[in-house]
Amino acid sequence: MNNQAVIRTALRVGVVAGVICIAWTVLLYATGQNPFGPKRLMSILVAPVAAVVAQWQVRKQYREWASLGRQLLVGLVAAGLTAVLSALGTYSVARAGGEPLLRRNLEESTSIVRASRRQFSEKELSTAAYEANLRSLPVAAGTARGVANEEFQKKLIAGLFLILPGAIFLRR
Repeated sequence: MNNQAVIRTALRVGVVAGVICIAWTVLLYATGQNPFGPKRLMSILVAPVAAVVAQWQVRKQYREWASLGRQLLVGLVAAGLTAVLSALGTYSVARAGGEPLLRRNLEESTSIVRASRRQFSEKELSTAAYEANLRSLPVAAGTARGVANEEFQKKLIAGLFLILPGAIFLRR
């Protein structure tokens, strides 16, 4: 046994999870849904699940190698690879869909932000925060790079939340 076998497990789980995320995005696009809208968020949990599954597999197959440090590394590799592949798939769909798809996403995102204007005032958030959010939409929701960046950030952050608890509970 060596570190390569442990990392291969993380890579295998990360690739499978990334392909699941890509398939979800392509399915939304193929059915005429907005692949960058709220339904995309259903795949956010794939990255943390991938991290924990990779850690669980390492513990099951390579118990003597399942130290806290290795489990952290396995979780990070699996969640990171899932986030990268998911962002790559999102970028590809955005480029394939072209300007009309991105324009539709920008319109939907703008309407969602405008509908939440009351929440900004109820939660004591300033009007400046609302305006800043509205100004950032053309870059974040209107470009292929913006939607891919958002996808990567959300998946990676979600994955990082479960890496440490998974590593603690699934170490040898």
